[in-house]
Amino acid sequence: MIKTALKFSFIIIFLSCCKKDDNSDIINNQKQDDPITQTPYVLSLPQHFVYIDPPQIPVDNPLTVEGIALGKKLFFEKKLSKNNVLSCASCHKPEDAFNDKGLALSIGVDGTPGLRNAMPLFNLAFNKTFPDHGSFNWHGAKLTIEQQAFGPVTDKLEMVETWPNVVSKLQNDPAYPPLFEKAFNTPIVDSNLVVKAIAQFERTLISGNSKADNEIKKRNGIAYTGQALNAQEKRGYELFIGEGKGDCMHCHGIFPNPLWTDFEFRNNGLDANPDSGLAQVTKRASDVGKFKTPSLRNLVFTDPYMHDGRFQTLEEVVDFYASGIQSSPTIDPTMLKNRNLTPAEKVDLIAFLKAITDSTFVTNPAFRE
Repeated sequence: MIKTALKFSFIIIFLSCCKKDDNSDIINNQKQDDPITQTPYVLSLPQHFVYIDPPQIPVDNPLTVEGIALGKKLFFEKKLSKNNVLSCASCHKPEDAFNDKGLALSIGVDGTPGLRNAMPLFNLAFNKTFPDHGSFNWHGAKLTIEQQAFGPVTDKLEMVETWPNVVSKLQNDPAYPPLFEKAFNTPIVDSNLVVKAIAQFERTLISGNSKADNEIKKRNGIAYTGQALNAQEKRGYELFIGEGKGDCMHCHGIFPNPLWTDFEFRNNGLDANPDSGLAQVTKRASDVGKFKTPSLRNLVFTDPYMHDGRFQTLEEVVDFYASGIQSSPTIDPTMLKNRNLTPAEKVDLIAFLKAITDSTFVTNPAFRE
């Protein structure tokens, strides 16, 4: 009997040890979902971009597939403006190299023109940084793309909205919370996340496919498709870099640099009594009339030209540099050089400038709504 009892007790203990924990279902039900992991995105750069410094990607806003997708949607989102009238793309049109082609000054929500010509958006990830002022906007008002993206929403000449209103509109749109969850691990819309997403999308706007780009590849033994410079465009490039001719290289670079700007701020002699320009930011008299040197890429799509859109054609621009410079105390010394261009040489120079046109950039479906 004792033996039997012991055997029975052993069976009970064994079954108890094998029995499933009574709390396991509760624990499993209470287990939180793993956080969403974003998919890293690496910029696809043209091979000849190896000749310039790598793109600057902030540590606190790395590129992800999900962030870029959200940023693209927000770039075309009219809820960012009062009365849902304008989006970023309203003044930065993909088909115009993200410029407002044909308008000297873009028109805001209330029908009021802005203060500056809408700058085209491409190769922004390569912008130079400065110790005492920003590198974005014509007059260097913003340090980063993220900072720049904040401004138009509340600008009284642009979108004329408030960030709380924008956040509310996006939060109440059922499409957005899941996209913010995917991009930033939170369904809560926040203005900082909005501009981070837009900045991610804008950093993907890489333009590097033109006849001039092919010429860089050709001269450096890199394979390319399409055409490089023809004889006239090559003559134009020689004028572009020639002292006493175009002499454009001091501000816009030479082969093999594909950016066609040094990102500096200069007074290029537009007026004897210039606009304050960079001085508005630095408060230095020596910066009066200085504006950002724009890239010469995609000029075919970005007229009119200069910070105030005063020149309608490239012919007007070349004529200005040849004979229309206005001296002032802060003018860049290179502007005062003699540019002795014949009518035929002007035509050749303009042919080269047009050869930096990247038609694939303005038709890229990745940049369209």
